[in-house]
Amino acid sequence: MSADQSKRISRELTPDEKQRLQRQRALVAGELPDLVQRDKMRKEAHEESTLSGEVRRTIHASGLSLAAISAQAGITALQLDEFLTGERTLRSDVLDRLATAVGFRFHAMT
Repeated sequence: MSADQSKRISRELTPDEKQRLQRQRALVAGELPDLVQRDKMRKEAHEESTLSGEVRRTIHASGLSLAAISAQAGITALQLDEFLTGERTLRSDVLDRLATAVGFRFHAMT
């Protein structure tokens, strides 16, 4: 076996492990529709041809964690998440801090 391949070890799950696995699968199945809907909302908000859409695209391209961005902008991670999905609008001063946190630059049209 080469160094790039890993050896797979398998065994029968115990009854407790099977039960825990079933519970986890049920939790994931219950959360999946909401996650799919939120991802759809995020994509739609991301594609907006607005200033907020531009800031959202800059946030996604920044490579920074949402926790770091929200801390720098002085907002909660939940507020940032809701902005990214289009569920929340932000006051202009908050939008300015958020844009600054991710290096967004405004350019005047001449």
